[in-house]
Amino acid sequence: MECVETEDTFIKSISALSKVEFEHRCRRLHNVLDENDLSSSMGGNHKGTDPIPLVITAEEWKTLEAGVAQRAKLFNALAKDIYGEQSLWKKGKLPAALLFANPDFLQVVWKVHPVGNVFVNLTSTDVARLKDGTFVAVSDHLQVPDGLGRALENRIGVSRAFPELFRSMQTERLAGFFKKLMDGLDAMHKNIGGEGETSKVVLLASSPDNPRRAEDAVIARYLGIPLVENDDLAIRNMQVYMKTLMGLKKIGTIFRRVEDGMCDPLELRIDSGEGAVGLISSVRAGNVAIANFLGTGVLETPVFKPFLPEICHELLGEELLLRDVETLWLGNAADAERVLAEPEKWIFKKAFRDEGSFKEAEPKTYATMTTTAQLALLQTVENAPEQWVAERSMEVSTVYAYRGEFTPAVSLMRFFAVNTTNETSVMPGGLGILDNGLGEKDIWVLSENPVANFSLLAPASQAITPSRAGGDLPSRAAENLFRLGRALSASNMMARIARGIAVRLSDESWMDMPELPWILKAGLTDESQSRLAQDPENALRYFILRKDNKNGMQCVLTEIRELGMQLRDRISEDLWLYLNGFGIAEVPAGTGAAALLPYLKEVLSDSAAVAGLAADSMTRGHEWRFLELGREIECAIRTLQLVKSLLYTAPTDEMTNLRLLQAVLEIGDGLMTYHRRYGGRLQVVPVIDLLLSDESNPRSVAYQVAKLRKAAKHLPGNDQSEATFSPLDRELMRVLAELRLANIEQLAETVDNKRENLIKLVETQINSIERIAEIVNRLYLSHAPRAGVFHATTTDVSEV
Repeated sequence: MECVETEDTFIKSISALSKVEFEHRCRRLHNVLDENDLSSSMGGNHKGTDPIPLVITAEEWKTLEAGVAQRAKLFNALAKDIYGEQSLWKKGKLPAALLFANPDFLQVVWKVHPVGNVFVNLTSTDVARLKDGTFVAVSDHLQVPDGLGRALENRIGVSRAFPELFRSMQTERLAGFFKKLMDGLDAMHKNIGGEGETSKVVLLASSPDNPRRAEDAVIARYLGIPLVENDDLAIRNMQVYMKTLMGLKKIGTIFRRVEDGMCDPLELRIDSGEGAVGLISSVRAGNVAIANFLGTGVLETPVFKPFLPEICHELLGEELLLRDVETLWLGNAADAERVLAEPEKWIFKKAFRDEGSFKEAEPKTYATMTTTAQLALLQTVENAPEQWVAERSMEVSTVYAYRGEFTPAVSLMRFFAVNTTNETSVMPGGLGILDNGLGEKDIWVLSENPVANFSLLAPASQAITPSRAGGDLPSRAAENLFRLGRALSASNMMARIARGIAVRLSDESWMDMPELPWILKAGLTDESQSRLAQDPENALRYFILRKDNKNGMQCVLTEIRELGMQLRDRISEDLWLYLNGFGIAEVPAGTGAAALLPYLKEVLSDSAAVAGLAADSMTRGHEWRFLELGREIECAIRTLQLVKSLLYTAPTDEMTNLRLLQAVLEIGDGLMTYHRRYGGRLQVVPVIDLLLSDESNPRSVAYQVAKLRKAAKHLPGNDQSEATFSPLDRELMRVLAELRLANIEQLAETVDNKRENLIKLVETQINSIERIAEIVNRLYLSHAPRAGVFHATTTDVSEV
């Protein structure tokens, strides 16, 4: 098996290095990649990046560049025809089934013209080198081309691992291509009349759990544009805005990295649950430019391949330069007969993507299938031949790969091209994809002339000006931090109440504990309480351990872990590790309530560890503030609910009253403070004061509200130095004043064994703090149109 000769220059050059030095260079490659991108923070790694680049000579590049550029122009022209005049079908050049039976054809954008008539801004083409040295196109990616960020990462890593070879071999640089991509996106913004100096273009990224998210972050950072998700977008009056803490900021161009069906649930796929409602209406109105344009997924249908030479001649008036691997559509009877006569020479693919799926079905290689599977495949193809295409198997040349030693491997080459209104440019390099999951390669295109040292990256030696700014915080990230704070406080109080119940149920005399019904009422839901009469220990287990209990602890713990994953790039490694494993412990063995105590101890330990790590590792910017806002709001509400459940009723017998006071101090984490101040005498007045009004007690409601007000004064648009107070600050001042001015003796008074004054204050406080949470949400997170009492605090909208 012979390898490509163009790599020999690189192999001969590194042969001068000792094995120790070469291994050192390989480690440098992986270190550089881990230091310069977000992949490591998103759970990825670069151990599969091969240190040996795939080398393309200047002469070979002329052929490849022309072929890839022509295909980029061709698919743009084809998209223009599909969503325009459909002349290819009117002239009978293409079967109607290719379009109208295709689930990727978006009728909602038919006759909608993108800015500059550029439908396909970024394309990628997978190319194989055959054993005779010729090149063929294997597939084209025209909706969300993958691999651009990985190609950039690999180039940075390999070029820094072998800098002398990169320079001496006169390797073309990639920065010029990315500049043309960015210039094209900027031009789209200007063509729709967008104005402003920053954030004119945003990158619409995939969700955090999508494997493509890491390279989305790399591309956004390299281009210097904000990375947003669907939840960051808001549509107002058919204009697209980005939600930020400073208000809504107008977006001119969206560089999308999500599939067509994930963009607008109103008009595309409502079952996806993704997208910005009304985005297509904004596109139709010409108020936002999208690259790549919506509907380009139809171009990836493999059934177009057999017709590409004729399409190229019809639309461009040219011969197709870079031909596809031989592909036949089995809807043509003659082609179907030819393929089925020798199926072992073909690879079978579905002609169209399955409706409801964003991914193409896996190709089926007849020669490697079992006899039973072969017969089933042939039967399926014969029943509906128009649903299938066949690609001829091919013998691909091999390249060198290093896995402890140099070995031959099969590699595809993925090349990228960008279409603008003025030109089509191909990236002089790309992504090498090794077969069988062996990894990736950088692609070096050699130049006949000296290469300019142009780069969009700042040089490593460039001095950095010290700054204490944390950068813009998108509303989505702020909301996730806010929700995380609330979930952390909720889990802490739930674990404390559950521990209080478990400790008492562990005692054989638990039926004689008069405070237990009150604690159960404070901690368990109605469903759990209904189970209590039959089996109290299993009722507690249901509350603590059952994942299908939507009001139980496990739902809150799962939410904490999920939010930690979404915030991975905004928190420290140690904090993320604790959040990722929050509440994950060995399932309690045994059937008694005592068996639950070690698990609850682990949850409370995780809670304390997260609080400490957050305090130690997070800078005191908006990230910290929104995490604390969530923690303080939820802690205050949970403490008020605890007081309401345990102290509303005044028991007639002294023993029950004392045990209730003991329980509320124990769960509210105030027992030690109380005993230090007042000794062993338990009375309701100092207990209420400690939990509600004592601002020196970090568990009290007043302490939480005071911290809320302190954090709120640093939020955007909430400057307390102004003559007038914001609605948020007014509400916080009112709540804090009520707590400070409360007459504790009157709160402790009873009428018919009920503390009516206490319950009135507690319920008022709960409603007020929930209203504070709603104001925070409306002002900074959801940016929903104002209504009712909030109509005066309109969302700021600015051109960006």
